[in-house]
Amino acid sequence: MGAERDHVSRSWSQFPRELPEHLGRNVQPDRVRKRRRRTMACTQCRTRKLRCDREYPTCSRCLKSRTPSKCTYEDGFLWQQPTTVATTAFATDRGPTISMPRDTPIDTPPDSGIPTVSTRTEPFPTSELPRMAMAGSPMHHDYHGLTGHALAPPYRGRPHDRERKDCFLETVLGAPKAAVNQEPYMNMGLLPRLKRPAPVSEQDRQAPSQVDDAHIDEEEDPLSPADQLDLAPRIMMRGRETKTRFSGSGIFASLVAQFPDIRSFAEEIRLSTPIFAHLHPDLRRVKRGLFKMMVLNRPFPDPTTVSLINMLPSRGVVDELVGLYINFIESTHRILHVPSFLRELDQFWAMLDSPASISAGFTVQVLLVLACAWNLADFATLQSKSVGELKCQSALEWTLHAEKWIQNLRTKRPEITSMRLSILLILARNAHGMKRSQAWLTTSTLVKQAMMAGYHRDPSRYSRISVFNKEMRRRVWTTIVELDLQVAFDRGMPPSVQSFDYDAAPGLNIYDDEIHENSTEVPESRPPSEVTDSSFQYIMSRSLPLRLQACSLMHSPRINCRYEDIQRLDGELNRHISRIPAWVTPDTNDIVTQHKVILWKGLIETKLSQSLLSVHTPFAIEARREPLFAPSARTRMDAATRILATQRRLHEISRTLSLCILGEWTIHAYISVCQLLHTTESDTASPSYPVSSTFLLHNIPGIPESLLSLVESALVALEERSLLVTKGAKDYYFLSTIVALVKARLWPAQAAMYKQQVVERVLSFAQILFSRHMNCDHLGDKGVGNFKNNQLAAYMAAPTMVPVTQSEFDPNGMLPPPPQAGVIRPGEFDPFLEIFDWEDLTSMTFPC
Repeated sequence: MGAERDHVSRSWSQFPRELPEHLGRNVQPDRVRKRRRRTMACTQCRTRKLRCDREYPTCSRCLKSRTPSKCTYEDGFLWQQPTTVATTAFATDRGPTISMPRDTPIDTPPDSGIPTVSTRTEPFPTSELPRMAMAGSPMHHDYHGLTGHALAPPYRGRPHDRERKDCFLETVLGAPKAAVNQEPYMNMGLLPRLKRPAPVSEQDRQAPSQVDDAHIDEEEDPLSPADQLDLAPRIMMRGRETKTRFSGSGIFASLVAQFPDIRSFAEEIRLSTPIFAHLHPDLRRVKRGLFKMMVLNRPFPDPTTVSLINMLPSRGVVDELVGLYINFIESTHRILHVPSFLRELDQFWAMLDSPASISAGFTVQVLLVLACAWNLADFATLQSKSVGELKCQSALEWTLHAEKWIQNLRTKRPEITSMRLSILLILARNAHGMKRSQAWLTTSTLVKQAMMAGYHRDPSRYSRISVFNKEMRRRVWTTIVELDLQVAFDRGMPPSVQSFDYDAAPGLNIYDDEIHENSTEVPESRPPSEVTDSSFQYIMSRSLPLRLQACSLMHSPRINCRYEDIQRLDGELNRHISRIPAWVTPDTNDIVTQHKVILWKGLIETKLSQSLLSVHTPFAIEARREPLFAPSARTRMDAATRILATQRRLHEISRTLSLCILGEWTIHAYISVCQLLHTTESDTASPSYPVSSTFLLHNIPGIPESLLSLVESALVALEERSLLVTKGAKDYYFLSTIVALVKARLWPAQAAMYKQQVVERVLSFAQILFSRHMNCDHLGDKGVGNFKNNQLAAYMAAPTMVPVTQSEFDPNGMLPPPPQAGVIRPGEFDPFLEIFDWEDLTSMTFPC
């Protein structure tokens, strides 16, 4: 037997290595074969003599055969093609070509600033679908839709191919440079496209190797709402190697890829404005925040009850800030029983002479309440009610000392007071822009602490809990879930809980006076149309399960659902918008209550619109390629304009209302409108694309001007808020440049004027900020720096902008500008772009 095996092996070894394994013909081994052009196909399709769509990393036939791991390409064929196709944007500095693992995404040429790549992956297991596809029950239950109807089981029909076959060369030619240094730009792909394979005869099934290329025909089918989709949301990753920070699609910087020319536009402004080189040290301080070193990072001893009491301002200031908190913050984040809190506050003032009898926990609670409302008050009014001089950093110091006291508390079993302190600390940090990157961790921890204390379960099950505390537990739990959901939307992260993780009902729609510590009967909840102290939370809680599902779906690693599910989500969210009560205040002279009701209506509409933005933005971006998603583009436009219109209306009524309605949703809507105006009809990918909203925006007179008016109003409000928080200049500078870029694209003849407006806004912002704090000790030895001489006026008096010639400017930053007076080469530092911190905004954006 061994001799026979050796004989067989010697016989087969005489055959050529390139002999196809499936051929059973007698081939002469010494026959000289004519050299043929290499077939452009993967090894599997070339061996089987099948037509290959040449998709990388896996062609559709290998996917159909369920052997994607066997789909390989020869290195020489894949990478040694002539570089005749432009590679992905910003990929000129990626480094030398190296081979790429099969699981590495491949860049494709940009399409209106949205680089794409094949992202074909194995489908998610069926067990993962309920959590990712808007399930309303635990995974072991049946699939449920958003309106109570059953969802269809996971789609198992025709396989999804990527894009058209003639994109293959662009795909593989863009890969070598993109394979190196994926850190700055990782470009994921588009949605799968369905292709209908030609009928296969029984004979072809029996002898697949004999199928000729000419007899295989495939044509694309348009996507339908019932087709299963597979889309990766846009993400942003900062850092490198193991030290990274992730942000999902909710953060506004992840939308920067929609403006591929923003960096070159900002570079033109920098090169034409020599004053930036002179003011760079001061502008850098503004970007980092004037409170960074002397207030936020200054050590202080552990707070005591006496030190906390001594930090409190005069009673007139406390009463003013407490009133603002109750009317505009507590009414939207229910955690207190207002009559009880005011009664304890009166007792606090009565015991002020005996600090030993005062509760340190209540003192911390008062300090956090004051810090939350600090920015809503007029500083001059507060100063007039204060016995001593107030400091601009007082609210920051209150927050820092309260935070340290809470950390030293080390409560073994959290109770409702510690829950309230944690919530107030989150609200105070958010009001002053402190530790925004840690907000998601903080709210997630708070959710778990509340669950460990049983706040997520219906308190009516437990007889040992009083009627009063049952209502307080419901309010606190609902507020915690809302805070966690809001941070999840803002950061593009999944929420910590879903509606099936808890069964605690929302609080009752009642006045606080209807319940007290000794209540034995549950008061009757009032109709939604009646204005009570809990009306806002009562109405918002009705849409909470839906918004939790939407956030979880859109911030998953893959958006696996059907477009009809997205349309169902849209319908439910719009139904809640239409059901916002038309609250009417009985007393027309009660301006405070009227403003409070106006805030409730605007905030409910804005939060629901933010959910619509989150749901439709990924599909609206692809609507230029896929006509099925045209409704998402229109809904995104409607939601963004609704948010900006509401913000402008409240800004015109009151400064306090304007600050209360501002949030990350405002910036998201701002950039969404700018992106729509920045996109022209020539950017659409297909000539058969129907008349789109882009066409209407650019061809109906007055629409671009009206939309830009909304954007400019939001920018004014955002500037006012940025002057109050610890860090906000970077966002404001970026948004100022975005609107100038959009104007320059709409009206190119006035581009120089719009660039000059950006410079004026940057200098004006810094001038106002330094002027407000010119007498403050937290500026340190540097003081106001060069802005003591009013740099805005100096800039306006000097020649406007230095013209930039083509030879001086290179969009990719490869050509250094010639030496000029006041301008330093980019190799030394980049004043304007460093103010933007492009590492945070563009170079680390991962459009998926």
